Amino acid sequence: MSLSLKDQLLKAGLAKKPQAKPAKKKKQPQVAKKARKQTSEATLRAQRAMLNKAKKDKRLNEQRQAEAIAKAKFAEIKQLVDGAKLDRKDGETPYSFTLKKKVKKIYVTDEQQKQLSRDQIVIVSLGNEAFELVPKAAAQKIAERDAKYVVQNTNTDTSASKEDDPYADYQIPDDLSW
Repeated sequence: MSLSLKDQLLKAGLAKKPQAKPAKKKKQPQVAKKARKQTSEATLRAQRAMLNKAKKDKRLNEQRQAEAIAKAKFAEIKQLVDGAKLDRKDGETPYSFTLKKKVKKIYVTDEQQKQLSRDQIVIVSLGNEAFELVPKAAAQKIAERDAKYVVQNTNTDTSASKEDDPYADYQIPDDLSW
């Protein structure tokens, strides 16, 4: 068996018994403990600050991603509208519709007015009071991406309003302008 270092030194005669006795350790001053606590508190504050910053960065990143997705969706919708819009240059017939409880008017051709009344084409808006006419298939694709751009969709559920409507028996002519 091996002896401890203390025993080996005593046996070799290199150390005497009083020298071999371990020296009493001096207690570290209280200031050092306080400094350690302050250091640990500072470390905790730094960690909290890092966590808060990470959370803030994550929220900001999510917001930027949502904005990027919205921009991409708007670009898709704009591309769909540009590819499918109908020409209204020669339109002389006013066509009125409601948008956000306001009556708006666009000028369309006679054929386009008939198609609007038959729900074959739909009015869409990309903002700035610019309205375009697109076929119903393109309007459905636009509505899949974001329905707020489809201004007029006559396929709304009118069955509830037909029950209470006192004028339900009277037919409205297609060429009526208001």
